[in-house]
Amino acid sequence: MNTKALIIIPIILISSSFKPLLKVSPIGIAGKYRNDAGIAQDPDVLYSGSFNDGLDKICSRYSDVRNRDGMWLDSKDVPDGSKVPALVMTNKGGVNDGGHLYRIFKPGFDGTIYLRYYVKYPASSKGYIHHESVWIGGYNPATTWPNPRAGICGLGDKRISVAYEPVLAPNMDTYLYWGDMRQGGGGKCYGNDMVNHSPTAQTLQWDKWMCVELMIKLNNPITAHNGELKVWQDGKEVGHWGPGFPKGYWDADSWYNDTTKQPFEGFKWRTNAKLNINNLWIEFYDDQSPAGASHHIKFANLVIARKYIGPIKK
Repeated sequence: MNTKALIIIPIILISSSFKPLLKVSPIGIAGKYRNDAGIAQDPDVLYSGSFNDGLDKICSRYSDVRNRDGMWLDSKDVPDGSKVPALVMTNKGGVNDGGHLYRIFKPGFDGTIYLRYYVKYPASSKGYIHHESVWIGGYNPATTWPNPRAGICGLGDKRISVAYEPVLAPNMDTYLYWGDMRQGGGGKCYGNDMVNHSPTAQTLQWDKWMCVELMIKLNNPITAHNGELKVWQDGKEVGHWGPGFPKGYWDADSWYNDTTKQPFEGFKWRTNAKLNINNLWIEFYDDQSPAGASHHIKFANLVIARKYIGPIKK
């Protein structure tokens, strides 16, 4: 009798029946590039927005720049593992409400797209945040400036917009515009939120660098509800929504996960094949600051790719 086989077989049975309790994020593109060095040359990377070659050159890559004088580069306060400066955007109450960088991509991206970036929200911004994050999406036709058209419904052939930002800080949530988005009060369409205190929800940690990653899978064909959205914060999965998952329900323009309810129908992001992912909007919109007060936000290590990117490898 082979006694070694008797010892090995139970081990195999035990190990094969074990199921991890927590979802483990895949090893992404960033795992191949220590400190993100060289990540821009990866064949699956579509755009790298590292702020490492001076503000003038950075701004020249964007078709619409707002409040250039309120921006500067910080080479000392950067995400752990980063070797390039961070972009700082500021506002001045009573004078301006922040600034932005907006970029158009031609002909744009179809299929599945990932966006990863780092952001740092200062504690001094408590109570003043309006829209402060990176928005990715598309217009049909594409435009060289942001045109969010807040409150307007039925733009499935003209607009997609996806963001993850402080919604009633410190809560982090999605802020989505798409063709089948739900209406809020008064029949208006504002950004839909999908997380809403789910068990995997993450909160904003003030004065701390945060890694945000979004995955958008566009619906194809345009008549199908087979689009998806996935969100990670600091490498932890916050939520994944697609055709038939998760279960839950809509309450006006907010989705709530609930295993006793119906499956999510999936995203019909668009109703026109010409509408794709064709813009990037790095936004700092603070219209709440009192006159004379100034606030800021910091962004770093932005990458758009065809595959999961993940946090910086240190």
